[in-house]
Amino acid sequence: MRKKTYSLLLALLIITSGTYAQLGIKAGINLANEIKSLNSEDIAVGFKTDNLTGYQIGLIYQLTPKKSGIGAELGMLVSQKGYAFSDSLSLVDAVREGYKEMNYLEAPFKLRYQIKLGLIGVFGYGGVYAGYALSGKTVVETENTSEDIGFQDFVDRVDYGYNLGVGVEFFRKIQFGANWSQGIKNTNLSDSQELDSTTNRVFSVGLTYLF
Repeated sequence: MRKKTYSLLLALLIITSGTYAQLGIKAGINLANEIKSLNSEDIAVGFKTDNLTGYQIGLIYQLTPKKSGIGAELGMLVSQKGYAFSDSLSLVDAVREGYKEMNYLEAPFKLRYQIKLGLIGVFGYGGVYAGYALSGKTVVETENTSEDIGFQDFVDRVDYGYNLGVGVEFFRKIQFGANWSQGIKNTNLSDSQELDSTTNRVFSVGLTYLF
């Protein structure tokens, strides 16, 4: 048992000795949508979703290689998800348009591989995330109404999934990246016969400044 513990500590020491540990601030723009599995083709034609523009902001902690190689990243972000919608089913000869907005506290974990070329670096990563919905609302713009979302009966607060991304680093301080994340948790709690499942999908671009 002691030998395994010492071996693990030695491996961690070797990994971290070849990396920089840096704290940073990340901010970006989300293009979010909800992928819905609808039980009827007619419903799918009448209810359409589109991307909702939102934001993400928070702190990250990176272990990046001093040269090229493998690193890791942890984060704590506020991330806005949801979708814009067009609904021609609810009203006769009319279309309801609006959006659903969800604010998540999200914790991503990523494994990164970075190639450094002097003061410029190129990196790619893959990982997982877990999120918890802090608040949400549905806005119907054609009716000028807004309603808070009831989590106990309609939406599950917990979300999780995976993410992939690429980016460029300048001067070991500034990073610009693009990220794609796909939820695998069904966040729909409704007993509606029209809707089978709902998952989050987000494409985002962001800027990170490392201290």
